[in-house]
Amino acid sequence: MKMLKWLFPFGAILTVGGVFLYALVEGLSFGDTQGWGYSLLSQSFLPALLIGATSAIGGSFVERKRLPVKQTRARGIICWGVSALSFFLLGAVGKVDSWTVTFIFPACVGFVAGAVLLSKFSANNPSL
Repeated sequence: MKMLKWLFPFGAILTVGGVFLYALVEGLSFGDTQGWGYSLLSQSFLPALLIGATSAIGGSFVERKRLPVKQTRARGIICWGVSALSFFLLGAVGKVDSWTVTFIFPACVGFVAGAVLLSKFSANNPSL
C-alpha cells in the first residue's frame, strides 16, 4: 500500500513531463536530428504521456479511497485547475500542429482525475 500512494503524483509528474519532453523534441528538431539524444527524446515522450495519464487516473481512484474528504476535495480542485489551465493554453496558442497539442493530455487527465476525486462525499462512500 505504501507504493500506491505515489501512483497519482508519479502519473501527474510524468504526464506534465511528457509535454515538456515533446516541447524539447520540437525545439531540437530544427537542428541536427541524427544524434542519440534526439532519438531518445523523440521515442520517450509518447510513452511518458500514456503511462503518466494511466497512472494519474488510476492513482486518483486510490487517493479517493485513501485520503480524507477534505484532502480529496483539495486535490480534485487542483486537478480541475490544471485541466482548465491546459485548456486555456491550448486555446491561447491555437495551433494543434505542434507540440502544444500535448496540452490535451493534462487537460483530460486533470478533468477525469478531478471528477473522480471530487466525487467523494463522505468517508464511507462505497460508490466508484
